[in-house]
Amino acid sequence: MHRFLRVAFLALVALSAVQGAAYAQASIGGAVKDTSGAVLPGVTVEASSPALIEKTRSVVTDGSGQYKIEQLRPGPYTVTFTLTGFNTIKRDGIELTGSFAATVSVEMRVGAVAETITVTGEAPLVDVQSGTRQRVLGQEVLTELPTGRTQFTAATLIPGMNLSNQDVGGTNIINTTGGSMTIHGSNGNDQRVMIDGVSTANAEGAGQASNFLPNFGSVQEIAVDYSSGTADQMTGGVRINMIPREGGNAFKGSFFATGVNDRFQGSNYTQDLIDRGLRTPNSIKTEYDVNPGFGGPLRRDQLWFYATARLTKTANYVGGMFYNKNAGIENVWSYDPDLTRPAFVNASQSSLNLRLTWQASLKNKFGFFFDDQDRCQCANVTATTSPEAAIEIKYPIQRLATMVWTSPVSNRLLLEARGGFRGERYKYNATPVGDPSLRLITVTEQLAVNGAPAGLQYHGGGIGGVTATQPFQNTYGRNFDLSAAASYVTGTHAFKAGISDTIIIRDEQLGDNDFHVSYRFNNGVPNQITERTTPYEKAQRQPAGIGLYAQDKWTLGQLTLNLGARFDYLHMKVPAQHLSPAPLVPNRNLDLPETDLVRWKDVTPRLAAVYDLFGNGKTAVKASISRYVIAQGLQGAYGDSLAPVNRLANFVARTWTDNNQNFTPDCDLTNVLAQGPALAGALRTVDNCGLMQNQNFGLPTPSTTVDPAVLNGFGVRPDNWEFSTGIQHQVLPRVSADFGYFRRWFGNFAITDNRAIKPSNYSPYSITAPVDARLPGGGGYVVSGLFDQDFTGAVDNYFTAAANYGEQLQHWNGVDMTVNARLGRALLQGGVSTGRTLTDNCDLATKSGNPSQRFCRVETALLTQVKFLGVYAVPKVDVQVSGAFQSIPGPQIAANLVVGNAQAAPSLGRNLTNGTATVNLIEPGTQYGERLNQLDLRFSKIFRINKARLSANLDLYNAFNVDTVLSENATFTTTTTPATWRVPTAVVTARFFKFSAQFDF
Repeated sequence: MHRFLRVAFLALVALSAVQGAAYAQASIGGAVKDTSGAVLPGVTVEASSPALIEKTRSVVTDGSGQYKIEQLRPGPYTVTFTLTGFNTIKRDGIELTGSFAATVSVEMRVGAVAETITVTGEAPLVDVQSGTRQRVLGQEVLTELPTGRTQFTAATLIPGMNLSNQDVGGTNIINTTGGSMTIHGSNGNDQRVMIDGVSTANAEGAGQASNFLPNFGSVQEIAVDYSSGTADQMTGGVRINMIPREGGNAFKGSFFATGVNDRFQGSNYTQDLIDRGLRTPNSIKTEYDVNPGFGGPLRRDQLWFYATARLTKTANYVGGMFYNKNAGIENVWSYDPDLTRPAFVNASQSSLNLRLTWQASLKNKFGFFFDDQDRCQCANVTATTSPEAAIEIKYPIQRLATMVWTSPVSNRLLLEARGGFRGERYKYNATPVGDPSLRLITVTEQLAVNGAPAGLQYHGGGIGGVTATQPFQNTYGRNFDLSAAASYVTGTHAFKAGISDTIIIRDEQLGDNDFHVSYRFNNGVPNQITERTTPYEKAQRQPAGIGLYAQDKWTLGQLTLNLGARFDYLHMKVPAQHLSPAPLVPNRNLDLPETDLVRWKDVTPRLAAVYDLFGNGKTAVKASISRYVIAQGLQGAYGDSLAPVNRLANFVARTWTDNNQNFTPDCDLTNVLAQGPALAGALRTVDNCGLMQNQNFGLPTPSTTVDPAVLNGFGVRPDNWEFSTGIQHQVLPRVSADFGYFRRWFGNFAITDNRAIKPSNYSPYSITAPVDARLPGGGGYVVSGLFDQDFTGAVDNYFTAAANYGEQLQHWNGVDMTVNARLGRALLQGGVSTGRTLTDNCDLATKSGNPSQRFCRVETALLTQVKFLGVYAVPKVDVQVSGAFQSIPGPQIAANLVVGNAQAAPSLGRNLTNGTATVNLIEPGTQYGERLNQLDLRFSKIFRINKARLSANLDLYNAFNVDTVLSENATFTTTTTPATWRVPTAVVTARFFKFSAQFDF
């Protein structure tokens, strides 16, 4: 199938490798009439701008007097209308951003051919042609607002936007680049980040991940699409496109620098935080960002360049976390915090890039871009990770190379192609064999210990712990993407068709400590071992991720229809693989065949209608409905997790009682059966090592069988539908307001059912919640509907469509109300977004044989965001004041009680199968922490030296100096003194100020 589609690709355009999906640029359109109202066909309409290396782009009005000029770069434009026998009309003051479709209609009157009438009109604010919801963050936001200078820290100022890694003033920007953004209930995997329409994604995750820090000195503006995406986009999440600077006919440059350390920061360590058990707050250690750029002509009107560099470092103290006095001591198994050495997270990243823009001929333009980066997340300490257990991730390869080609074959036909290569190699804890640190085993503590929260990892390095993920890893990913498109534009139609292909290669080596295990403790007492079959290697491939699309923007008077459809074909597979013996699986010697993971085919509609309510381009009524496929990657639920090697039992937990208290499991870890002093024969051991939770450990028997129907065919890929409607209105000159309703719902869920577990294997029990004023009703209530699985060891997982068992629901509903005002010296953007999420798995749980119905239906409260940004230039004194305000909901509150046999056995009638169970005492979605109200300010003094501009800035972050808790310990304990439930694990960074300078010349 994909071979046929690639032939179609070559038939569309013969071009060398190009990357990414084609993307929408700005456009200008409208109608031309004479003074009597009659339409004027044959008018030459020319758009000129210094943003275009070719200087101008022109079209001719069609028989209905309409015209469209597509694929225009952001910048100021002048539009000229020329027709023999009529006055020439020149319209100034048109500013294009993102994919905004500016409506410029004129009336021409009979007059001398040489006479030109120049009109400086009101810049269009309302897009009456496109259904896409987009916010464009221009230079005023990128350079004049106090932000962390990444695409995420800028885009998070949009009402309704959620960022997984909160940043204050650039103190977390390197870690933020690996985060994700969602809006209106979207899936985080569907996020896409692009540079000039070219994806920055690496081979990790589902295409949303990057680890690529944008070089802000080379970014002209950021366009953020968040609803009603066009057919050239596969997914329906947040789409961020960074438009790069291209240079120009004049040499120009910029230089930005800032830095801060702990001396510039105050304290928000309040008595409330002390009373809640936080020993130290989050705070700054050091942070700096240096970003020079320079560009200009290599040959005037033919070859431009722009080059930038960026060097960034962030190091911050982690609230409540300290170095362990026992770190590196093999036989000491406790966390003893050194209160004189607070722990900190440390990261740095550098970038050096070059962009070339070449007008090779009148009809052929090329853009080349290369960015080489170096990154080190040198100490990933968290509130639950002691420094000796923190990951160190180094990226010796971090590169992006792209090429873009555009060709306006005629004033109606435009061809384009774009693409490149994205390479990334990273290493988790690159420790040489024989290093003493490999003898240190990672411990995860279930309860709070010595002031650290529950879930603390310590003693051994890596990210092993009870989650059974790999503590040592070496990965190399390569992304190759192809895309091409053809646009045919008339006055009433803008038709576009294109094709894209994404090829991904990923290889990884998985290592471990010398013992290939991790431990779990309960209040310092060992109770569980996680065993691993490491070392081994894995490989994943995506031979084809092909998309074919067609879309048309069809204008019928005041109505514009956006009609699009897309076909997606995804093929993922894993190569053949050999597994050799390993320490805990000495008999393993297995050949696994090459295996297809998925071969999906989908057709998705993209439909939108926009009505120019009064015909004056100032009020647009919009509605859209679209289906999107959910992004899938080589590591996702349908990717690597279904590979033959991962269907095996590679990570297995078993209970452990350390009878001789030597912190060494004195039993045969290669034996899957229960062992202990009371047993006879070969199973008689010093310690009690329980039955492995998966008896397939070390065997060639797969633990998971996959239903082929969910991996192949049309319309089975996980998807979501999005509906939106609303009105955008120009309230006053240069002031517009927007109201929108949004609904998103998901489908094609999957389920993994362990067929070895029957309903009879679940035994009910109940407990009594502890008495605590912070619990619902003060606690003391009976928690029923709990079940313990009384059968372990046999695993026969079946991965299939959830619909084969029952109905599963997930949807989001909400509204946005925003305003965009540019009044003289002032800019104001922002508004309110509110919505709620419903998930319902009750029918699915019942029909799949799981008797537990507790919290199977969850509907969150209405979660409301208020966000505003503003810039004001004080007249006469060249002083500028800017700020950004965010008011966002606090974290959801949970109370996870670790239940022991003493609490469960009276009603269960036996001990818990795994010795402990975790029970949430609070219904999800009903309680939330304190809202974050964050205000950041910038005060700038502008100095002008001829054509150069120097901005000396004083930034004030968290101006209110709030002490809002961003995350907290959710483990409810009754045995710890003092109680540690709801002890903050992260608070917003205290108020600090820093100096920065922006020099543009």
